[in-house]
Amino acid sequence: GKYGTRRPDYLEKFPLAMVPSIEDKTGDSSVCISEAPAILAYLSSKHCWADIYPSDIAARAKVDEYCHWHHSNLRSITKAYFRVFTIPHPLITPDVINLYKKQANTSLKIIENTYLKSSSSGFLLGTDYPTAADFMAYEEAAQISPQFGNIHNLEEFPRVRAWLENMSLLPFHDEVHAGLRALGNLTSADPLIADRLRSASKIGVKAIVEAQKQCRVASKL
Repeated sequence: GKYGTRRPDYLEKFPLAMVPSIEDKTGDSSVCISEAPAILAYLSSKHCWADIYPSDIAARAKVDEYCHWHHSNLRSITKAYFRVFTIPHPLITPDVINLYKKQANTSLKIIENTYLKSSSSGFLLGTDYPTAADFMAYEEAAQISPQFGNIHNLEEFPRVRAWLENMSLLPFHDEVHAGLRALGNLTSADPLIADRLRSASKIGVKAIVEAQKQCRVASKL
C-alpha cells in the first residue's frame, strides 16, 4: 500500500518500520514482532520446532551466535549486490558499495571455510537438518546466486554452492521462493525494477498462501 512500512497503521504495530514482521493473535491478545531471527525464535518456541531452534540450550546458543553474527556480516550481501539493482540510492556511492562487497566476500569465506568446512552434515551447524541459522544464511546468499538474481556466480565458494543446492531440495522451497524466481535476472539496471518488484511480491505471496493451504489439507489426512 501507499508508503509501505511508513504507513501510520503499520508503524502503530511495527514502530521499527521493518520487514519481515508478523502479528500473531491468540484469543484476545496479540504480539507484533519484527526481524527474521526474532520471528523464527518466537514461532519455533511457540510450536516446539526444536529442529529449527533447538530446545537444548547449548545447541540453541550456537544458532543465536550465528544469527547475531549474520546481521553485521553476511547481511552485507544485500547491501553490496541485491539493493544495488532493486533499490538503488543516489547517496550510496561506488566506494561504499565496494566496502560492502569486501565485507560480503569476507563473510562468504567464513561460511565456506569455517561453518561448512567443519560440518559433515552439509548444514551450517553440523546438524542433520537445517536450523534457523541455515534459513537466515540461505536467503541472503541465494538471492544473488545463479539460481535467482544471478549477480554473483559464487564459483570461489564450492561448499557454499553445494550447501545452496542442498537447501533448495527442502520441501516447499520452490513455493516459498516463487517471488524471487519471478523477479528474475538482476545483472543490469532496469528502470522498471519497481514494477518487477511489485509483480514478483504478488506472485510470491500467492504461492505461499497456496502452499499453506496444501499443508492444512495434508495435516487433516
